[in-house]
Amino acid sequence: MIDTELPDRRRTILQAAFNTFVSYGFKRTTMADIADAAGMSRPALYLLFKNKGDIFRAGFIMFVEELIGAMKLILDGGDDLPGRVADAVIAGLVTPFRDFHGTPHGEELFDAKQALAEDLGNDWFARMQGLIAGAMDRAVLQGEMTLPGGTDSAMVARLLVGGLEGIKNRTHLAEGAEQEMRLLVDLMLKPMMKLG
Repeated sequence: MIDTELPDRRRTILQAAFNTFVSYGFKRTTMADIADAAGMSRPALYLLFKNKGDIFRAGFIMFVEELIGAMKLILDGGDDLPGRVADAVIAGLVTPFRDFHGTPHGEELFDAKQALAEDLGNDWFARMQGLIAGAMDRAVLQGEMTLPGGTDSAMVARLLVGGLEGIKNRTHLAEGAEQEMRLLVDLMLKPMMKLG
């Protein structure tokens, strides 16, 4: 018999785990803490996840999926491609991580992400590149944008995301990072846009 409530149960566990990690930090949080927060027994939790690292990774995947969904919505709307790209980057990169780092154990959780889910973070940046490249391809097809000779949308998106990642790493999303990211998007994309 298939348990049709499993996805909702997983989401509840992952949200409870996130709240627990934020409250106690990754190192101090136990499987018992997560089970209590999710309203279940520890043995039942172990049936779904082998350890808190497994839970952390699953939670990060859920987090990224939500960010990617938000970015898609932003990139699919509006008229101004550079503005949409900048808004998507802010929604998918700046705002959530600024909020995340603002928690009492944000730095420790970021270190845990690097240790436990660095591959997922790399995949997230690759997916961000793909979303931006797709938005650029649509703009080219609609006659709103012309790519420079010898380039394609994937190359431009890779360069753009690399620059954005550099700003993120250098500034740790401190004050001014959002303005720098918006400026970089404008400097890279606006010259390629056709005047309406």
